[in-house]
Amino acid sequence: MTHEGLAIGEFSFGRYHVQVVEWAGGEWQGKGYWLRATVTNRRLLVYPDFGGLLRPQEDIVSSDIARVWNVSLGGRDGIMVLLKEGRALHLLVDWSQGSKLARDIREMIAPPQRPRILPRFTSH
Repeated sequence: MTHEGLAIGEFSFGRYHVQVVEWAGGEWQGKGYWLRATVTNRRLLVYPDFGGLLRPQEDIVSSDIARVWNVSLGGRDGIMVLLKEGRALHLLVDWSQGSKLARDIREMIAPPQRPRILPRFTSH
């Protein structure tokens, strides 16, 4: 692991302030404090937004994510991450960054692009 908690070859697409929310009592309600979310080329990591580097509250690998949407949660900018296990993670995103966070997660879960025409290698 590197000093940022990322594995060798893993790099960050972006960092965001988020809050986990749930639908209760007819409205979206925050669950706890604001958190720090990091999207890498391999994972979505959600950490407490205080102190040093701690264990992530969520450590979701790209292969576990089915879809992601930028949504309005009670009139506020947010995202919904649908996991292949059937669980949905709803996050409010600070500073109207929901569409950027959703884009970064989509980039992470997209299969690597392959060239339409493979180069030919000649042997000498």
